[in-house]
Amino acid sequence: LEYSNHAKCRMKCRRISQEEVKEIMEEGEINYKKSDLQNARCPRYAVEGRTSDDQEVRIVFAQCNNSTTVVTAIDLGRDWQCNCPGDDK
Repeated sequence: LEYSNHAKCRMKCRRISQEEVKEIMEEGEINYKKSDLQNARCPRYAVEGRTSDDQEVRIVFAQCNNSTTVVTAIDLGRDWQCNCPGDDK
């Protein structure tokens, strides 16, 4: 499992650990409305669930060939003020 720089920043800001990402990957449910399975480069899966500390999250995974990359991590219950590179200011 790899992590984009954007995902690392979002995870740090929103207090979502790598262990919690793995937990959601294994036990969460795919939100097909938020996924992009037709992405020509790498299909993207939006997987939602609750972490062990009761955060309701959506983790977006990109499946490229034989690797899976975490694209972003979203807390669905709280709006965190993150300042990650590439954010619109």
